[in-house]
Amino acid sequence: MKMAVIGDEVFVRMFELVGAIGYIAEDDEAALSQLEKIIENKEYGIIILPERYVDLTKTYRERMLREDKYYPLFVFLPDHTGVKEKRIEELKKLISMAVGIELKL
Repeated sequence: MKMAVIGDEVFVRMFELVGAIGYIAEDDEAALSQLEKIIENKEYGIIILPERYVDLTKTYRERMLREDKYYPLFVFLPDHTGVKEKRIEELKKLISMAVGIELKL
């Protein structure tokens, strides 16, 4: 399974060391452009992104779920800008909706 990584040069180079194919994006627009190409390509099973792109990619991920597409898998990790906890908040909301009660962690 091939892995792609989108982000700034430092983030991308880290994951290229372990075999991911890197796509450097200097801004949000470039990141979305790269993401669209990767999704259309259907060559990658995993896309690694900095956690700061959680909100930016939400519409793409939601559209894929509505279309019953579960691949590629999106992996959000903290980068040199620090931990944002955006993905954790998103997961808490989804789990709360699924079980019908608000989770407090």
